Parts: sequence; structure tokens; C-alpha cells
Amino acid sequence: MIKLIDRYFIHRDERGLLEGLINFGEWKEFNMITSFSGAIRGNHYHKDTEEIFIILDGEIKVITQRIENDKRVGEPNEKVVKSGDVFTIKPLINHTFYILQDSRWINCLSKKIIANNPDIHRVE
Repeated sequence: MIKLIDRYFIHRDERGLLEGLINFGEWKEFNMITSFSGAIRGNHYHKDTEEIFIILDGEIKVITQRIENDKRVGEPNEKVVKSGDVFTIKPLINHTFYILQDSRWINCLSKKIIANNPDIHRVE
């Protein structure tokens, strides 16, 4: 339920490495997240917002599950992501992050989170 994104180009020379990470979408909000080993984040879904995650350092177990009529449906999916991984999560996918190693990551959203009406929903 997360879609890993391949580099759209890689260029190496004597100066180092340039990797093309994302060349699609219109992103409205970018966030830097630092998470400590053992922490749990997320456990919510968005009705209208797509997200991209770029893992800079660490390792995170991501559990996802589809949402229909504000309820979880189908089996949950599990994927471990690590430094260098880039992935998307579409709307109506509940996502929970279990931090396996101290991690730094960038989160990009297709819609800004509005403080008094955020597109953040939880299923109990």
C-alpha cells in the first residue's frame, strides 16, 4: 500500500552523486521529522491528501491498511523502509510508523494541513 519510487535518474562523476528523487505532483507542504527508536507515529489516514516520504537516515516499519466508510478493510500490509527510500501513500490508506532505528525523514503533502480543520482522520 506504499509505493516505492525509483530514482528517475542517477549521475555519478568525480564530484559525487546526483540522484533524481521526485519529478511529479504538486506538493504544498514539506516537513522534516526526527524520530527516536521505539517511537510510534501516524496511525491515521487522509481523505484528500497524498504524501511522499523521503527517508534520510534510519529504519522504519510502515503498517498500512485501506479505509472504506471510515473503517479499516482488508489485511494490513507491512513494509520496512530505510535510508534512501522514497515512497508515496495515497488518500484513504491508514498508515502507522514504528521507528526501528533513530530516523530523520522528509514528509511532503499534496495539501497543506489546516490547523482548525486538518485532513487527519483516525479509526479506533
